[in-house]
Amino acid sequence: MARALSFADLAHSVALVEGGALEEPTARALLGGLLELHEIPPDSFPWEPALGDAFNSREAELTRRIGAASAGWLSAGRPRREAFRVALRLVARRGTGDLAMHLADAIDALAAHAERHAEDLAADYTYLQPAQPSTVGHLLLAYAYPVVRDSERLRGVEAQLALSVAGVGGSAGSRWPLDRDRLAELLGASGLVRHTKDAMWHADTYVELIAAIAMACTHASQLAQDFEILASQEFGIVELADAHSRASALMPQKRNPYALAVVRTQAGISAGELAGVLTTLHTGSARTDHFQHLNGAVPRLVEESIVVADLLAKVLEGLSIDADRWGEVARRGFTAAADVADAVAIEGGLDYRTAHKVVGFAVRQRVEADLPVADLTAAEVTAAARVITGRQITLPTAALAAALDPAQSALTRPQSGGSAPGEVIAMVQECRSHAASVRAWVAASRAALDGAETRLLAAARAIAPP
Repeated sequence: MARALSFADLAHSVALVEGGALEEPTARALLGGLLELHEIPPDSFPWEPALGDAFNSREAELTRRIGAASAGWLSAGRPRREAFRVALRLVARRGTGDLAMHLADAIDALAAHAERHAEDLAADYTYLQPAQPSTVGHLLLAYAYPVVRDSERLRGVEAQLALSVAGVGGSAGSRWPLDRDRLAELLGASGLVRHTKDAMWHADTYVELIAAIAMACTHASQLAQDFEILASQEFGIVELADAHSRASALMPQKRNPYALAVVRTQAGISAGELAGVLTTLHTGSARTDHFQHLNGAVPRLVEESIVVADLLAKVLEGLSIDADRWGEVARRGFTAAADVADAVAIEGGLDYRTAHKVVGFAVRQRVEADLPVADLTAAEVTAAARVITGRQITLPTAALAAALDPAQSALTRPQSGGSAPGEVIAMVQECRSHAASVRAWVAASRAALDGAETRLLAAARAIAPP
């Protein structure tokens, strides 16, 4: 927050000078002192906890450097809390963009693997049991689309954070000649939070930010939990790069996918922060309880989540997938059973629920006889139909053979968003397009902030030349 507090102070002081509130010697001394403070690295700044907060430490150091007569103007037209409100927005806005950029990297990594494996057979899993046949590419994109939505939530929050809360006075405005639109311009904002009291006290934007982070971390945790299972010796479908694995200190044969545990942990942390800020909001209006929490929680959570999102993207980029083994699971797990039921319903003239029971009975007969389910015959199905329905049905051998082939099932699903390779490639392109749009809006936001900082420093130096 230190650098952002410096920009908040500089913008307020430049606006006071431009509004004609300060005489030239005072203006020059005030901006000169603030520029000196701006050059001090945060780790080297003489913070004094006994003074209560960072603003007071900055004001005390400014007074030591330029004297009380000039430093005292820093609070003209604003309480100290305004500096923190402005600074928190600057930190949160930039961090939101940085987080979204790493989510875009994760989307691109998933899209790259999905494109590479668009035609490779895989078993979908529900309750850790092989379910329907699908493709590796299709299943990987099921993790990409939640990240797409996560980045869209962050885009919406960033648009709110881009509105300025500066220049509101205590809560009803100020008698000092402070132009709120000019302050917004100096801070790189896109507009104003209009109502002055609302601008000073509302916290729901930060709740939305923390909720968006918590949801993104939860999606990342779900992916991490699934991939940890797929990376186990029993599954052997996914393998993390060496850089993202860790050997056991005791058991030399182990290769733990440790990075995934780090990803999962952040989901719990972010959920706790969301509960914490909602709890502190259980106060009357115009209280500082929640901002006492937010001033520390938001920068910390954003920073941690950026690191974890970067780790997740790198894990996804570096992992390898054993598509052959995944395809074998699809065949061994009789994932085409629903397709066989479809064939029985269509060819045998049964309703689907009855066809489902027929196939289930036939499968049980094979399982109890310790026979491969995938070798199910038309005669066995028609015999099962006689037991279940008391009637004879017709099931052509060719129709059953086609239904028993999980690859044909996965590759020929015609629905939009399905597992057919053409649909997978179309969704890959859609995900990549979204990732590119994320990078574009983050670049625009960064440019607005960077440009404003450059212009603000130039304005301050014009008032107080070195």
